[in-house]
Amino acid sequence: MYLRKNKVRCGDSRRTYLSIAHNVWWSGEGNKKAQSRPIVIASFGVEDNVDVELARDVVIAVEASAPRYPFRRGEGKAATVRIAQEVRKIEPFLKVLVSRKLGLAEHLPPHPHRSEVLEALIRDRLAEPDSSNLREDEIMTSLRNRFGA
Repeated sequence: MYLRKNKVRCGDSRRTYLSIAHNVWWSGEGNKKAQSRPIVIASFGVEDNVDVELARDVVIAVEASAPRYPFRRGEGKAATVRIAQEVRKIEPFLKVLVSRKLGLAEHLPPHPHRSEVLEALIRDRLAEPDSSNLREDEIMTSLRNRFGA
């Protein structure tokens, strides 16, 4: 998995969107030759609203915390899509986690403890995805209370 930057033209301006993506080898309809194609696991939104360094750390934490599905050669796309379905359940939580507005990076311990904390947060949310239906302000309040921000 990696932090994907997707540049989009919006009228006269350009915007960059960030997301978690994973490349898989597969061939499309009618193509005999396989190519590496990205599958978006979760979206973080516009780069201006995202703490990019923290987003990179979250990508690593998501990869370490994501469910593992056994697959054979040629089944990588299906397995990645299943992982994406699980991670998208907590996408609102991930967006808040990396938002500049929250400023979580200031309250997290330095590496390597930072990745342990992020993995624990993400693992907790993946275990109870129903609690991810909270509004953005509720998620931010919950995180601030947890870290004493």
